[in-house]
Amino acid sequence: MILTNEFIVALPKDAAMQVLTDVPLIAPCLPGVSVTEAEADTKYAGEAAVRLGPVKLTFSGRAEIIEINLAAHTASVRASGADKKGRGGAEATVTFQLLDNDAAVEEASATRVVVTTDLTLNGSIAQYGRASGLIEGVAQELTKEFADNLATVLTAEDGTEFDAGEISGLKLLVKAGIGRLKFGCDKAKNETGAV
Repeated sequence: MILTNEFIVALPKDAAMQVLTDVPLIAPCLPGVSVTEAEADTKYAGEAAVRLGPVKLTFSGRAEIIEINLAAHTASVRASGADKKGRGGAEATVTFQLLDNDAAVEEASATRVVVTTDLTLNGSIAQYGRASGLIEGVAQELTKEFADNLATVLTAEDGTEFDAGEISGLKLLVKAGIGRLKFGCDKAKNETGAV
């Protein structure tokens, strides 16, 4: 399944590229993610935890930056992980493309980041893939939380380490469901011509 999301970073493209390829800096901004080992400059081992109602999934896996193109302002990461209780796994190739943003953020140049994820789920957790609209909503909420957390890190002056904490699956599902409900209502209004 292909997921596309985007967010704004209050940095020019070159600086944003340096930040977004600094895994130890950005990993704590991803809710539920922790880097447990740096195997090389571009290879990392880690964990990701998500709670879906009463069920907590904890994935253990690896990620590798497979391409950084500074001239094109793109980067690609390949990641894979398996649930520690054997309920399945996930594989993803994530590509970041940095584009100029027309609007300035707080009088600083800003960069629009387009994130494309090619995600494959396997095992019993693959059933979530059938509700791809819901997964898209959750991915949007995760992207928003990551962008908010990254903005906090970039504006922190005390150098304290940031920790986004565990992903709250229930909160994300509710937000994603509300987003889909709003989209459905807006679509219905547009189709019926209601104002």
